[in-house]
Amino acid sequence: MRNVALLFVAMGGLTIGASAQLQNSSKAQDENELRRIESESGKFEQQNDSSWANLLADDWVLLGGTKVLTKSELQANLKQNFAGHNGPNPYTIEKNNMRVDLFGDTEVVTYIKEYRQTADTTRVYDQDNTDVITRSSKGWRLRLTKVSVAPAKAN
Repeated sequence: MRNVALLFVAMGGLTIGASAQLQNSSKAQDENELRRIESESGKFEQQNDSSWANLLADDWVLLGGTKVLTKSELQANLKQNFAGHNGPNPYTIEKNNMRVDLFGDTEVVTYIKEYRQTADTTRVYDQDNTDVITRSSKGWRLRLTKVSVAPAKAN
């Protein structure tokens, strides 16, 4: 009887260990996928590529100071920017100091988005961004983007 009890304890320990390892692996995969989404969204924005909308939930909203932008408004802006610039935007986008916090099927990413003019690379504008991304039957989708002016860099 004692051997049976020890066997159950050992099996339970192995099961818990395997479960924890699977959760860590799944979390790492989710974090990699979310970082990929963040990277792609910056590229799509820079190129005025309407494929960006595929990463957004249907009810996505951007909050930026006094400005609120919906998914359909973003799509219209991308088309207008593409036509106005006759292609990609005249700046590059880099996401710095990225932090990813995963809470089950919700993820919060904070980062500084740096816009650098391509004609004069000394001209830089930074934004402090927070993205909320949720997992749905369609996969991970951006649900909310909050934008504000980034604090001035210390010299």
